[in-house]
Amino acid sequence: MSIFQQACLCENENRSFALIHIIESRGSTPRHSASMLVTETGETIGTIGGGMMERLVLDRTRQALADECSCVFQGRMARQGEHAVGSDCGGAMTVHIAVYPRRPSLILVGGGHVNRAIAQAAVPLNFDVHVLDTWQESLDHPDMPATCHRIYGNSFTTLISDLPLDDKSLVIIATNHQDKESLDALLPRPARFLGLLASSRKVHHFKQQLQQEGVAQEQIARLRSPVGLDIGAETPQEIAISVLAELLLDIKGAKKVASGKPEAIHADELKMATRVAM
Repeated sequence: MSIFQQACLCENENRSFALIHIIESRGSTPRHSASMLVTETGETIGTIGGGMMERLVLDRTRQALADECSCVFQGRMARQGEHAVGSDCGGAMTVHIAVYPRRPSLILVGGGHVNRAIAQAAVPLNFDVHVLDTWQESLDHPDMPATCHRIYGNSFTTLISDLPLDDKSLVIIATNHQDKESLDALLPRPARFLGLLASSRKVHHFKQQLQQEGVAQEQIARLRSPVGLDIGAETPQEIAISVLAELLLDIKGAKKVASGKPEAIHADELKMATRVAM
């Protein structure tokens, strides 16, 4: 399989990968022009020449994949001095590591009118959208984007138990009558963002129930609800924009915090600020 075939496969399967390119080479180096691909699970295709230079580039690539941030690696094939890689060839190489992260995985529990509107707005924003429902008619609705993954089952509890969730998953609950059951199934599972589309009264009732059931407070605190920035949204399309704005703020804000940018702000802080302003 070629580098580009593997890149296409990773893109179709929504797996992150990095492309490594030699962008400058001076003196005696194993390769002067070459590329490699590294997947999120460590598989490699191609070579930039092997040896200590490639080993250190691969170490830096794994870190870049974890950070979801492209970078440049400079190495000198010497044993001492700046950028030395521990070999005696005497040349130097500059490598660009281009990271292609996974598209954000958005799980919509319920295929009703609001989640359909969220799906419609999320697809152009490059979200990998999965919609769960116990009604096939909801999944087959003509307004459901064709690129969504549509998952049907007899109960939301069963559907959720089969989901491959991780700490990058974004989940929005908006079912017709199984919000609490869905919430119970999701709270023990990993997720970056767990939102519930509900009124403040309903959220308060659910949290009281969870406390009475002995659910740990740190688990209950994971719930983001009412979900969506307070922009006075009323229609499904307006609610979809408010929800996606909060999701994007959470994703982009975390990246700013990781990069040390002082303007980073948490979604909850902005939600509070918009309420005060209004």
